[in-house]
Amino acid sequence: MIEILKNIPFFNELADEDLQMIAEKVQLEYFPAEHIIFNADDEGNKMYVIKRGQVQVIRDNTILAILKDNAFFGEMALVSDEKRNATIKTVTDIELLTIDKLDFKHIMENNRSIASIVSYEVVKRANSIP
Repeated sequence: MIEILKNIPFFNELADEDLQMIAEKVQLEYFPAEHIIFNADDEGNKMYVIKRGQVQVIRDNTILAILKDNAFFGEMALVSDEKRNATIKTVTDIELLTIDKLDFKHIMENNRSIASIVSYEVVKRANSIP
Protein backbone atom coordinates (compact mmCIF):
# COMPACT_ATOMS: atom_id res chain seq x y z
CA MET A 1 0.00 0.00 0.00
CA ILE A 2 2.83 2.42 0.83
CA GLU A 3 4.36 1.94 -2.62
CA ILE A 4 1.03 2.78 -4.25
CA LEU A 5 0.66 5.93 -2.12
CA LYS A 6 4.17 7.05 -3.11
CA ASN A 7 2.95 7.35 -6.71
CA ILE A 8 0.43 10.04 -5.74
CA PRO A 9 1.91 13.55 -5.99
CA PHE A 10 0.41 14.69 -2.68
CA PHE A 11 2.09 11.81 -0.86
CA ASN A 12 5.37 11.08 -2.66
CA GLU A 13 7.47 13.24 -0.32
CA LEU A 14 6.06 11.75 2.88
CA ALA A 15 8.06 9.45 5.14
CA ASP A 16 7.06 5.79 5.27
CA GLU A 17 5.62 6.17 8.79
CA ASP A 18 3.39 9.03 7.57
CA LEU A 19 2.30 6.94 4.59
CA GLN A 20 1.49 4.07 6.94
CA MET A 21 -0.81 6.37 8.90
CA ILE A 22 -2.68 7.17 5.68
CA ALA A 23 -2.67 3.53 4.54
CA GLU A 24 -4.45 2.51 7.73
CA LYS A 25 -7.46 4.62 6.63
CA VAL A 26 -7.70 3.18 3.11
CA GLN A 27 -10.88 1.26 2.26
CA LEU A 28 -11.50 -1.18 -0.59
CA GLU A 29 -14.59 -0.61 -2.76
CA TYR A 30 -15.98 -2.60 -5.70
CA PHE A 31 -18.08 -1.35 -8.61
CA PRO A 32 -19.46 -3.14 -11.70
CA ALA A 33 -18.74 -2.14 -15.30
CA GLU A 34 -20.71 0.86 -16.63
CA HIS A 35 -21.16 2.33 -13.13
CA ILE A 36 -20.89 6.09 -12.52
CA ILE A 37 -18.58 6.56 -9.52
CA PHE A 38 -19.30 10.29 -9.46
CA ASN A 39 -20.54 13.02 -11.77
CA ALA A 40 -19.04 16.36 -12.65
CA ASP A 41 -20.22 18.98 -10.13
CA ASP A 42 -20.73 16.40 -7.36
CA GLU A 43 -19.27 17.22 -3.96
CA GLY A 44 -15.87 15.58 -3.48
CA ASN A 45 -15.65 13.39 -0.38
CA LYS A 46 -12.83 10.95 -1.19
CA MET A 47 -10.02 10.09 -3.55
CA TYR A 48 -9.56 6.83 -5.41
CA VAL A 49 -6.69 4.59 -6.50
CA ILE A 50 -7.44 1.87 -9.05
CA LYS A 51 -6.33 -1.48 -7.70
CA ARG A 52 -7.76 -3.44 -10.63
CA GLY A 53 -9.87 -2.30 -13.57
CA GLN A 54 -10.45 0.74 -15.77
CA VAL A 55 -12.45 3.97 -15.66
CA GLN A 56 -13.28 6.68 -18.15
CA VAL A 57 -12.79 10.34 -17.30
CA ILE A 58 -15.62 12.21 -19.03
CA ARG A 59 -16.29 15.93 -19.38
CA ASP A 60 -18.98 17.46 -21.62
CA ASN A 61 -19.80 14.02 -23.05
CA THR A 62 -16.19 13.59 -24.20
CA ILE A 63 -13.91 10.83 -22.90
CA LEU A 64 -10.76 12.63 -21.80
CA ALA A 65 -8.84 9.61 -20.55
CA ILE A 66 -8.97 5.95 -19.61
CA LEU A 67 -7.31 5.25 -16.26
CA LYS A 68 -6.02 1.78 -15.36
CA ASP A 69 -4.36 -0.11 -12.50
CA ASN A 70 -2.49 2.10 -9.99
CA ALA A 71 -3.83 5.34 -11.50
CA PHE A 72 -5.59 7.71 -9.13
CA PHE A 73 -8.31 10.32 -9.36
CA GLY A 74 -10.32 12.63 -7.14
CA GLU A 75 -7.30 13.62 -5.05
CA MET A 76 -8.26 17.31 -4.95
CA ALA A 77 -11.30 16.31 -2.89
CA LEU A 78 -8.97 15.65 0.03
CA VAL A 79 -7.70 19.21 0.17
CA SER A 80 -10.35 21.46 -1.37
CA ASP A 81 -14.07 22.07 -1.32
CA GLU A 82 -14.30 22.40 -5.09
CA LYS A 83 -16.83 20.24 -6.89
CA ARG A 84 -15.78 17.37 -9.14
CA ASN A 85 -14.59 18.62 -12.53
CA ALA A 86 -15.35 15.41 -14.47
CA THR A 87 -17.54 12.33 -14.42
CA ILE A 88 -15.88 8.98 -13.67
CA LYS A 89 -17.48 5.88 -15.20
CA THR A 90 -16.21 2.32 -14.88
CA VAL A 91 -15.28 0.48 -18.08
CA THR A 92 -14.77 -2.88 -16.36
CA ASP A 93 -15.60 -4.32 -12.97
CA ILE A 94 -13.27 -2.45 -10.67
CA GLU A 95 -11.58 -2.58 -7.28
CA LEU A 96 -10.74 0.82 -5.84
CA LEU A 97 -8.74 1.87 -2.82
CA THR A 98 -10.38 4.95 -1.31
CA ILE A 99 -9.34 7.58 1.19
CA ASP A 100 -12.15 9.52 2.84
CA LYS A 101 -11.84 13.31 3.11
CA LEU A 102 -12.78 13.40 6.81
CA ASP A 103 -10.25 10.68 7.68
CA PHE A 104 -7.56 12.52 5.75
CA LYS A 105 -8.46 15.85 7.38
CA HIS A 106 -8.15 14.22 10.81
CA ILE A 107 -4.69 12.86 9.91
CA MET A 108 -3.54 16.29 8.73
CA GLU A 109 -4.86 17.99 11.87
CA ASN A 110 -2.85 15.60 14.02
CA ASN A 111 0.35 15.42 11.99
CA ARG A 112 2.10 18.67 11.08
CA SER A 113 4.65 17.04 8.78
CA ILE A 114 1.92 15.53 6.61
CA ALA A 115 -0.03 18.80 6.61
CA SER A 116 3.05 20.81 5.65
CA ILE A 117 4.11 18.55 2.78
CA VAL A 118 0.59 18.12 1.41
CA SER A 119 -0.03 21.89 1.59
CA TYR A 120 3.18 22.51 -0.35
CA GLU A 121 2.15 19.99 -3.01
CA VAL A 122 -1.31 21.58 -3.32
CA VAL A 123 0.20 25.05 -3.86
CA LYS A 124 2.68 23.65 -6.38
CA ARG A 125 -0.11 21.92 -8.28
CA ALA A 126 -2.38 24.99 -8.22
CA ASN A 127 0.43 27.13 -9.64
CA SER A 128 1.02 24.68 -12.50
CA ILE A 129 -2.61 24.62 -13.70
CA PRO A 130 -3.11 27.08 -16.60
